[in-house]
Amino acid sequence: MDVVALQIRDQVLIQHAVRYAYTESVRTASWSPPVEMTQAIVASTWEPREGSTPKEAFGAITKAVSRLMVFLKRAPRAIPKLVQALAIEGWDSMSWLERTSVLGSKLKELMKEGKRILGVALKKVASSFPLSLFFVDRGKMPGLTDLMNRLMDRVPWLKAALQKVNAGAIKVDQLFQKYIPRLRRPLYAAVFIWVWLNVAELSWDIQGILLGFTGQISLSELLASLPESGLGFIAASFGLGYGALPVTLVARFIWLVAQHYLTYVPGKGFQVHWDKLGVDQRPELVPA
Repeated sequence: MDVVALQIRDQVLIQHAVRYAYTESVRTASWSPPVEMTQAIVASTWEPREGSTPKEAFGAITKAVSRLMVFLKRAPRAIPKLVQALAIEGWDSMSWLERTSVLGSKLKELMKEGKRILGVALKKVASSFPLSLFFVDRGKMPGLTDLMNRLMDRVPWLKAALQKVNAGAIKVDQLFQKYIPRLRRPLYAAVFIWVWLNVAELSWDIQGILLGFTGQISLSELLASLPESGLGFIAASFGLGYGALPVTLVARFIWLVAQHYLTYVPGKGFQVHWDKLGVDQRPELVPA
């Protein structure tokens, strides 16, 4: 199915999913915006899944709609705060139909710009050491369990080193900050909603979601906090390969050094021997 046909299919599925969700839930005027408003938010930020069946797509869309409705029910001021973050003028004087049109158009406009900037930044990330290790094919490097099984006996200090990973031996968010530019607040809000509605495993508390909705979470913080599926989804959306878990980044360094796949060259920094890993045409690495 081509891209246009996929987009049309998913837009129809979004309409059905939203209307189904409203008929199955208890709707109260105090929190729930009109069906068209919810539909506009989902439709403007939904990313069609290439290769998905209509049943699979509908299931994913239904989860996104449900997530949005639950959030709106728990945070009734989310829409007004989003409108404020997006700098939409004249909102109070608009009809619901006008609000739906303006909100949907604004989010689409911001998403287009936000994705363009994000795409440029991620290409820099994918070619810059050490974040470039996130984009090595999964089959070319072992998982964390394999690393521990192979090296625990051979490298006595490995266990202590691995225990430091979650404590921040390498601050992934700080690494992302180096390459991810600062965006205008409305762009942050739009990109957050796009990621939040499209990554099924993304879990945030209500306060965190509200901060993201209103553009108060930086893109580097968002990327650093994503589960593997989230980074994989974003990478795939921009045609980038993805295969590493952030939590295993330090462990992968250890493994690369132990296997002589990673060496330090004075004046040039760290270098990965992609040929030994069986990975062809990798980008040049930025010296550490």
